Amino acid sequence: MTDLVLTVVLVVLVLNVLACLVRVLGGPTARDRLLGVVLAGTTGAAVLLVTAVLAEVPAVLDAALAVVALATVTVLARVGAEREARA
Repeated sequence: MTDLVLTVVLVVLVLNVLACLVRVLGGPTARDRLLGVVLAGTTGAAVLLVTAVLAEVPAVLDAALAVVALATVTVLARVGAEREARA
C-alpha cells in the first residue's frame, strides 16, 4: 500500500516539474523563468527523495541534497546580480 501511495506522489511531482518547465520556456520575464527553474529544482529533489525510498537506494539522497544546494546557489547568484545592477 505504501508503494502505491509513493508511486502516486512520484507521478504528481513529475507532473509538477513538467508544469514548471512550461513556465521556464514561456515565462514573460527573467524572474518568472528563474522561479520556474528553482521550483523545478526543489521539486526534482523531492522526486529524488521519493525515488530513494521506493528503490531503497540511500545514495540518491545525496543527489537530492546536491540539487537543493544548486538551486540555492542559483537564487543567491541572481539576487546578487540584481543588487549590483541597481547600485
